[in-house]
Amino acid sequence: MLLPADFGLVAMAMSIIGLIELATAFSFEIALIQKANPDRVHYNTAFTLNVLLAAGGAVLTIGLANPAAGFYGEPRLVPVMLAIGAAWLISGFENIGTVNFRRNMDFGSEFRFLAYKRVISFGVTIVAALMLRSYWALVIGMVTGRTAGVILSYLVEPFRPRLSLAASRQLFSFSGWMLVTNIAGAVISKIPLFFVGRMFGAQTLGAYTVGAEIAQLAHTELVAPINRAMIPGYSRLADDLDAFRRTCIDAAAGILILVLPASVGIAILAGPIVRVLLGEQWNEAVPVIQVLAFSGAVNAIVSNNHAAYVALGRPYLSAVILLARVAVLIPLLFLLSMQFGLLGIVYAEFIAAAASLVISYPLLFRQLRIPVLAYLRGLWRTMLATAVMGVLVHLLLQSFESDQGLATAIRDMITGVAVGVVTYCLVLWALWRLSRRPETAEVALARYGISAWRSFMNRLSISRQN
Repeated sequence: MLLPADFGLVAMAMSIIGLIELATAFSFEIALIQKANPDRVHYNTAFTLNVLLAAGGAVLTIGLANPAAGFYGEPRLVPVMLAIGAAWLISGFENIGTVNFRRNMDFGSEFRFLAYKRVISFGVTIVAALMLRSYWALVIGMVTGRTAGVILSYLVEPFRPRLSLAASRQLFSFSGWMLVTNIAGAVISKIPLFFVGRMFGAQTLGAYTVGAEIAQLAHTELVAPINRAMIPGYSRLADDLDAFRRTCIDAAAGILILVLPASVGIAILAGPIVRVLLGEQWNEAVPVIQVLAFSGAVNAIVSNNHAAYVALGRPYLSAVILLARVAVLIPLLFLLSMQFGLLGIVYAEFIAAAASLVISYPLLFRQLRIPVLAYLRGLWRTMLATAVMGVLVHLLLQSFESDQGLATAIRDMITGVAVGVVTYCLVLWALWRLSRRPETAEVALARYGISAWRSFMNRLSISRQN
């Protein structure tokens, strides 16, 4: 339906818009979550500031449409940026009351709200792609998703915000460091897009963008929702350092159990995944996925540390770590892109991510007084089980070729996933038993999985009876 060049064109627009959007994100919602007892004035002020920032961002986006088109040599960017800028203005009016889902740890409502937005956006994009077969399908889906988000926010949450700036000073006192964090995060996520788009054009940028999204699936779909939940959870433990420390260690172990095997699996199966899901014209995305999958794993692990810093009321630590990552990333992008091309850009991203890991953990251990061995005690089984799984699946699929048939690629993908899941679970279980069956994250996740399965089967049985 859509080609890499279509995704590349929209990615060019989003490299500009996303940079502005993240750089103007003061994260007032996080300030409301972290604050012990926010009142209506705080909610109204956060809503008003979001509206003003969205309006300013939309105006800036529209003003940069022509310069961006000149920078990339792509005149089609102008109407695309105008449309997305208008959608951004609309999204600023989203009901701030939905932050209560996270404040009250009502993760079911939070999940449904986010899922509805994604389903609507995805459905409209697919229909538009079938009808238009143009990059405009992506733009229409994006605009629809943001508009739907505003409408849904007032349907799922009874709070009705009003315009006010009465508590702006209080919110800015916390959100100032969040702004620095978001600016650094914007540079980290968007600067590589500038390099790829400028050096290689829309076709390669499209492959890079989609490849990066696939590579980050373990982080965005498995861990990001967990970390959204961890901020309010950690905030409730901010006055109990021992409980905070235990929860942080358990959360890190749980995240690693999910994200590490998923990331390694995505990296090893990148060839079959691209061939099956995207087609042979997307082969340029394979090396991007193989490298950035590991960056995604690092991002997932470090993001749990960031949630802890925010809950402790020390968001400046997150800002310091991300600024250090920027300082590593930008010089590497210049050096490695010249020598290795597209691969050099993804190598630079991985090295910068690894550097943030090295910086983040000493800070975490110091802030929470965590002994290194106590932290690693909950992680080594996952690391070893993932290593065994990765070696076995890699040896099994060494013969994969990018030009092989679709049927063979499907077989390889299914075989790799099945062997990987079984191997990982068996090795992890064996190591847990050898460790004398400790009450660790493995046990908690297993219990949750069994409970979810029983609940699903009960619902299925009830639906059949009806």
